[in-house]
Amino acid sequence: MSGETDMLLAEAMLGRDAEEFLATDIGRYLVGRAQIEADEAMAKLKRTASWRRRRITELQAEIWRAESLRSWLGELIASGKAAEAALEQAE
Repeated sequence: MSGETDMLLAEAMLGRDAEEFLATDIGRYLVGRAQIEADEAMAKLKRTASWRRRRITELQAEIWRAESLRSWLGELIASGKAAEAALEQAE
């Protein structure tokens, strides 16, 4: 196997692992908890006065952190599927 094939296989396996993780109780809990945190921070952000810049920045960071978890997992899954497709084309 070439180095590129090895890399594609590893990427495909990580993508499948991420999908399997999201199907577990822990995966669903973490994604759900991140969504709750993002929603709560967004609700607080909507009620925060515009002159409270530090608080706005804190809430934006909370939202970013919570949304990043889902984004990273989604990117990992998409990357894995792309690697699988590339491997199938190479065959």
